[in-house]
Amino acid sequence: MALPFARDPSEPFTLGDLDAMPDDGHRWELIDGSLIVSPAPPGAHQWCAGQLFGLLHEACTPDTVVMPAPYDWRAAATGESFQPDLTVIRRDDFDPDGPLRATPLLVAEVISSGGETLDRVLKRARYEALAVPAYWIVNPAGPSLTELRLAGGGYTEETIVTGGATFTTGYPFSVELIPRALAWPG
Repeated sequence: MALPFARDPSEPFTLGDLDAMPDDGHRWELIDGSLIVSPAPPGAHQWCAGQLFGLLHEACTPDTVVMPAPYDWRAAATGESFQPDLTVIRRDDFDPDGPLRATPLLVAEVISSGGETLDRVLKRARYEALAVPAYWIVNPAGPSLTELRLAGGGYTEETIVTGGATFTTGYPFSVELIPRALAWPG
């Protein structure tokens, strides 16, 4: 598919370029000047994201909101646009008529086949640089959950939980889950 406009290929993409992209069912993200286009995720990914959304939604506090993808987070400081699988934000930061413009409290990405490098390397680096306090990487094929927490300007791996082990955290609110329960049971 050709891009809907002419531009200098040596220049980084901008939010204006992103806004000109077609509404074609793909997830368009602008990360570090590059357009990242992802097809609709497979069923196992969506099942896992849905299970995780339900657990987080049930556990969230009155001052927080859990948002599933696609929900655009626009980082004004860098001109980037992300669509994490799940985002936990402050209720006061929610704009019912537009994207998120504040830094999320938690971002969770569910790994799809072929997307592991994007989630474990590129997005991890960008979320860290943008000071997202907590980042979860969920692998339904593992099944596993890796919790990264911001400390001293960088992420540290707080917890890695696999299979039937229980993951418990108090941030951004108290929640307990088992990675195996997030995976498609079939």
